[in-house]
Amino acid sequence: MSRLAPPTNRFSRLSAPVTRRLYGRDMPEAAAHGHHPRLLRALMLFNHSVEKEDVVPRRLKELASLQAAALIGCPWCLDFGSHAARGHGVSDDQLLHLHEAEESGLFDADEVLVIAFTAAMTATPPEVDDELVAAVRERFGVKGLLELTHMVAWENHRSRVNVALGLEADGFSEGAACARPQVPQRSGLSG
Repeated sequence: MSRLAPPTNRFSRLSAPVTRRLYGRDMPEAAAHGHHPRLLRALMLFNHSVEKEDVVPRRLKELASLQAAALIGCPWCLDFGSHAARGHGVSDDQLLHLHEAEESGLFDADEVLVIAFTAAMTATPPEVDDELVAAVRERFGVKGLLELTHMVAWENHRSRVNVALGLEADGFSEGAACARPQVPQRSGLSG
């Protein structure tokens, strides 16, 4: 359940049919941001720019998004992201073995590289080293490195915002395979 009630403003009434057309249903993520139309418009434009396939194939961007969402533990992002990844050719076995990408033998070299880069970038603090950046740049070029870096940063943003707003899984992957969260156990606050 979202920590924000859906807005009842004019903008949200106008945007609801758009999300239904694009995604087949209302989108709680968009609804939550409907309280701030200017911010929602900016987020939608940035989302479109980052997800657009140019150098890095969309399938790889979907895997990067899922890996970041899994490491952050965003239930909404894992639910929707698994649905989107299946639509771009990611298999159920791959969704279920995302955390053992290299060991599973289910992922090719590009997929393993993207997943490793995403894990390094999503770690807190980030653990991206020169060797990893060089490998991504060698495989995808400078433009591809920038695309992938922004995709991972964008999913970090989306996942963290959605967790903070309390967005839960919404049934996009109901009855189908869904990537699992891989969140380190957090200890309670000390003090």
